[in-house]
Amino acid sequence: MSIFKSITWFTIITSSYTNVFIAYDCSGPKLNITSFNSLQVDYCEQPPLPSSRQVPRIKLLQRAEIRTIFYRSCLISVDYLITRCSAFDDSQVVEGGFFSEILILGAARCAELHQKQAYLFPTGGMVAGLKINQTITATHTLIGTLDREGNCQGASYSSDRGTWKNVVVQCNYKIYLGEGIANSQTKDNILIMPTGTRLKLSELYGLDTFKGEVIWSNDQILQSCDRSDFDVLYDGPASIIIADKKNPSSHETHTYMVESENIVFALKKIKKTFACEIPVIQTEHPQLYILIDSSFVNQFQTKQILPYNTDLMAYVNTKFVYIENFLRTTMTSLYADLLNKQCELERKMIIQKLSLASHSLSEFAYAMGEGPGYTAMNAGEIIYLLKCKAVNVEINTLKT
Repeated sequence: MSIFKSITWFTIITSSYTNVFIAYDCSGPKLNITSFNSLQVDYCEQPPLPSSRQVPRIKLLQRAEIRTIFYRSCLISVDYLITRCSAFDDSQVVEGGFFSEILILGAARCAELHQKQAYLFPTGGMVAGLKINQTITATHTLIGTLDREGNCQGASYSSDRGTWKNVVVQCNYKIYLGEGIANSQTKDNILIMPTGTRLKLSELYGLDTFKGEVIWSNDQILQSCDRSDFDVLYDGPASIIIADKKNPSSHETHTYMVESENIVFALKKIKKTFACEIPVIQTEHPQLYILIDSSFVNQFQTKQILPYNTDLMAYVNTKFVYIENFLRTTMTSLYADLLNKQCELERKMIIQKLSLASHSLSEFAYAMGEGPGYTAMNAGEIIYLLKCKAVNVEINTLKT
């Protein structure tokens, strides 16, 4: 038995600039798998008729297509080295004992990491003094102990890669915190990163190939806001269509509808937000907002709309619809018809994506997953969509 006079923990911190490449590992026991029946897609159910009430005046606002948004990013890659303690207290590398992975923190933990600028190791200890737009490297012994004299004491360790006994697990952490400015294209609900990666603007969280996890906020439309940047598309009375809850955990659906001589449109309420510190309602189209508060209704003035912004009137997928006078029906039936058409459109899109599977499973996985990081396989008429795990990839250049 070895007698330890003292055990010293070492944490080595260095600072450097680096680029990390992220790929996807589609093997392993813990994968998110979704199955699809390629021969049958459920039909749409007719929604129940909702109730309605009148609103004396609303203003439909449109903001410019492209804005800049401040983002934060977190990227933590870990290199694992697993060694086994031998009879002479030295260590030997076990089979499969070296691998790397990307730690996925989530939006909340990434925001906390930026706030504290310190990372806590899973088994205790921490790395403080993290720098923005720099990579901090730190070593940490996750399992077992090693001292400067070479004495070794192991323990059991289990992960997705396997299970080992009497081993020492040493980790090399590369922690990158980034900040910067990205472009938001609200028309297509896209956030364009400086690296070229495109993320969904409304999700407020995404994975960039080089920056790692990215978080941002678009609750406030503009921090330095100019009300002249907003066009008033409509000013007048409207109706609110209120649909009942589909289940106890859901919420009522509020849809604002307008019927005038030349136009009928319907826009669904998503949440309450602010436009130039004025409370407005964000609709299902990220570029359109509804102002209903009579105290602020005169803050945005009607002016001539620039030609390149008028194409919003033709976007069927936002339910901003023109209808000929002889085709107009009651507002309640229009609401039910819009919901049914939306369901039918989504059903056709699913059928179209499923048809890709017979030609190319990789194209089906990219289309159904709406981006990289997915793969697919089929078993008869059932198609399985697998969400792969992000992993760290390093390029090793060999001289010949």
